[in-house]
Amino acid sequence: MKTILMILGKETNELAKGEYNKGLFEAGVSYLKDDYEILTTDIEKGYDVKEEIKKFKQADVIIFQYPVYWFMMPSSLKKFLDDVYQVHEFFGFGDHGYGTGGLMKGKKFMLSTTWNAPLEAFSAKSSFFGELSATDVLLPMIKANTFCGFEELPHFSCHNVIHKPDFAKDEARFLDHLKTVFT
Repeated sequence: MKTILMILGKETNELAKGEYNKGLFEAGVSYLKDDYEILTTDIEKGYDVKEEIKKFKQADVIIFQYPVYWFMMPSSLKKFLDDVYQVHEFFGFGDHGYGTGGLMKGKKFMLSTTWNAPLEAFSAKSSFFGELSATDVLLPMIKANTFCGFEELPHFSCHNVIHKPDFAKDEARFLDHLKTVFT
């Protein structure tokens, strides 16, 4: 049986209570638990660095569930990566150039993100993001993981979750995405 580590990187604040991300996280755990061993981390609840390293080493796939804040990950998720992605555990110094020393080869990762930005903000040159996709905006998180040797799986995103939330529709899309990726 394969092992999946699901990481909830939400931050609760006045604007965002984290329920959307928590709901998607819980739906993913519930959907995948019958066919996979599921490990979880809820960053807001705290974590032990050594235990997290063990979880990453045990997992075949890592799914990050988090909101996009100011076009980036929440600060608590960044701190988690800074704490856990340690030299000689996640990466070394490759002999074949920069970025070739990843120690997590053979493992995969997926980003599942929520955005206040509507999907239309990515659809045309004249839109806010121009020709960038949501995945393009997530490049720092993607590169942090590929630097460590992880391979990308297709990512997932929900849009307009504050202004026009539709959790039931987004949850169904997420479960369809998981079905497609893991079948």
